[in-house]
Formats: sequence, structure tokens, C-alpha cells
Amino acid sequence: MVKYLGTHNSGTSSKLVWWQWPFGYLLNLTSRCQNLSIEDQLKNFVRIFNIQVTYYKNEWVFSHGICIYTGKMYDAISKMVQYATPECPVYFQLFLDKNFLLGQNKEEFRKMVANLNNELKDTNVYMLFAYIEGTDEYPYRSDIKLNASEHFWTISWAADNAKSWIDKIPLPKRHAKIYNEKYMEENQADYLMLDFIEIGKSFYKRM
Repeated sequence: MVKYLGTHNSGTSSKLVWWQWPFGYLLNLTSRCQNLSIEDQLKNFVRIFNIQVTYYKNEWVFSHGICIYTGKMYDAISKMVQYATPECPVYFQLFLDKNFLLGQNKEEFRKMVANLNNELKDTNVYMLFAYIEGTDEYPYRSDIKLNASEHFWTISWAADNAKSWIDKIPLPKRHAKIYNEKYMEENQADYLMLDFIEIGKSFYKRM
């Protein structure tokens, strides 16, 4: 049985930046992977997070592909610190997103990762790794080994499993509606990372 849930693209429930609002429905159709805020995820026993960020207006905000969200990384970390305990720590993966509009500020990311890791030393929140997407570079990797299972729509999943043309389109909510229950039933790992964790609520009854 799953011990804790994990969320993929954990910050994408945030609002888009204002100038992306006119295209919000179409953008979020393929890019939004969660409906619940970081705090609501924590309240629902999520203890492993996939945080993808970009550097926008001198702040680290959530990002996914072309989408730039208003949710701030440090606000999310603060919520994790608030909910984490020695008996129930919180873990996160940190990605420098390959944002198609902003690119990657690798120098600022490396600096931020070093500072963040120091700031978390006396907390119950642990960075598993920090990765620059599209490269082989990990500015940070911890020694923590988690038995985690990750399931969501990916290009490789579509290449191996698509049964129709629509399966080849990145539609995270559709994928979650079809497969989340199956992933929950079959999972043997301590942590299961999914899109739209509220889909498949019978999971909570089994915890």
C-alpha cells in the first residue's frame, strides 16, 4: 500500500501570469497537472513534490513548458516546512524548467540551489535533487534513496502505449481519469507520484 502520494508538476494549480490569461484554457489543457494548491496537497498527505521553476522578474516561480505561473517556489517551500515533522518529513525534486519563452537562467539556479540547501539544514524538508532540464547537470543530489513510483503522461508513455491519436496528445487530466485508479491499485512503492491526485479518491479510504 502507498505510504504517501507524490505530485507531478506540483505548482501548476497556480494562476498563469496575466498576459497568458487570454490563452489560459488551451495552455492549461496540456500544462496544468494539479488542481490543488501546495497547501491543500500537504493536507491530503502529499509528501513528495515535483517542483519545476523558471526565473521571472527576479523570482523563482512555477513553470511548465510555455506556461509561467504566479505561484512562488519559496512560498511552497515555506508551506512544506510548516507541515513537515520528524516522523513525517517532506521531500521535493527541483527542476529548472526548459521554459520555451524564458529559457534557462542556469547561473541563478545554481546559486539558488546552494542557498536553499543550506536554508533547509535544520528543517524536516529535504531536496532530493536539483536538475537542469535538457542537460546532464545536477547542481545538487542528496544521498536519500526513496522507493518511489512515478506515473503520468509522457512522450515515452505515448510511444509505447498509445491506442489512438488522442493518446498521443499531452492531456494530463484525461490520462489521470483513465489511469490513476489503476496506478493506485497496482503500486507497491512507498511513494506514488501522479497528476491530479484528487482523481481516484478511493485511495484515501485505503490509507
